[in-house]
Amino acid sequence: MATGQVVDKLAIDGGEPVTTRTFGARWLFGQEERDNLLDVVNKAATGNWHSAGMVEAFEDEFARLHGVKYACSTDSGSSALHAAVAAVELEPGDEIITTPITDIGTVQGIMLQNGIPVFCDWDSDTFNMDPGDIEHRITDRTKAIIAVHWAGNPCDMDAIMDIARRHNLIVIEDCAQAHFAEYKGKLVGTIGDMGCYSMGGKLITAAGGGMFISDSEKYARRAKGFANKGSEYDEGLHNSLRPTSEHGGSSRGFAFLGDFHRMSPLQAAVGLPQLGRLEETMERRGRVAEIVDDMIHELPGITRPRYGEGDRISYYTYVFKVEQDVLGVSPERFNDALTAEGVQSSQGALAGQPLYKFPVFAEERTYGQSRYPFVDEQGNRRIDYKALTLPVAERELPKIVSFISNSRHTDEYAVDIGNAIRKVALHYAARK
Repeated sequence: MATGQVVDKLAIDGGEPVTTRTFGARWLFGQEERDNLLDVVNKAATGNWHSAGMVEAFEDEFARLHGVKYACSTDSGSSALHAAVAAVELEPGDEIITTPITDIGTVQGIMLQNGIPVFCDWDSDTFNMDPGDIEHRITDRTKAIIAVHWAGNPCDMDAIMDIARRHNLIVIEDCAQAHFAEYKGKLVGTIGDMGCYSMGGKLITAAGGGMFISDSEKYARRAKGFANKGSEYDEGLHNSLRPTSEHGGSSRGFAFLGDFHRMSPLQAAVGLPQLGRLEETMERRGRVAEIVDDMIHELPGITRPRYGEGDRISYYTYVFKVEQDVLGVSPERFNDALTAEGVQSSQGALAGQPLYKFPVFAEERTYGQSRYPFVDEQGNRRIDYKALTLPVAERELPKIVSFISNSRHTDEYAVDIGNAIRKVALHYAARK
């Protein structure tokens, strides 16, 4: 269908929608999840919740799949990131650079450790953090970079790692939306010093939970101890940092200021078999994206992110930009029209504004009225988010429209999605 041709009346204007298909949960489940849950409950009735060994098995399998030495479970992706930040051992006022286009869970741990999140700008082509701008943000207080693989698209890790090594910075990978995504053939989360994952409503689900991975014993010990009330593990522990009769070892509790983020055995009972469904999930989401890509790549006013050669995208969501100056319609209206056509879509990640525009930063709502750590104990300002302007992020983020990826999407539904996007785009292009 060429631009300017007559298209069917949009559903938002009273026309027939492209599809009325509905799907249930976005994830794949089977009998193994049910059997594991029952096993935990049955063993809890005669021993304790952890006697089923589900958490340990989940950690071991996660480490094996990623080819790393250490995997430490937590109760959420946010707490996994908090544990990673704790492993950096910030001094109050130290800085960590990251993107403002992410969930607040990426940066909460920085502030809770009395550090300063420093935001870098976006790259308009990749829809990811701009490595060039990262380097511009480095100061003598910078200690780490958190690379966020947003929407399942790997960051430019070669550039980020080069910057980090030249400036002696630690790299934490936020893989909450990027399970099993690959950068140049290597799994994300295994490239930097630490990787963090969410088990909530992402590519796989355990109705909560998170995971921290690393090949560094130093960081793994500190992160594991932080998430276990500030425990300090001795040198007699094996790869999973668990005391066993075979390996000996022990932990010293309340050794430093930590928190408590223990994964539930019920979460691990679901998460363990979910790991076995990751490849099927990746293939299905990748297939849907491939079909939609082929159908919309030449549409006017629609821009997809540029992906790196050799990268594998996990498609937590399928994102694209709507150019209002080309189509004559706002991204908000485009999204509403797409939703009316039967696509589970959403517009404007973070309500179309970067994190530093939200009250916790812009109004400095932190500890009481102190504004700490943005303002220090003597009243000296360390950072002013109100004065921050990141032009690419502020210009491009409001253009984002996405549809929710679903591991149950069929090829037929992918075609429906592509047809819906085409219908809406061509309708407005013809009017323009």
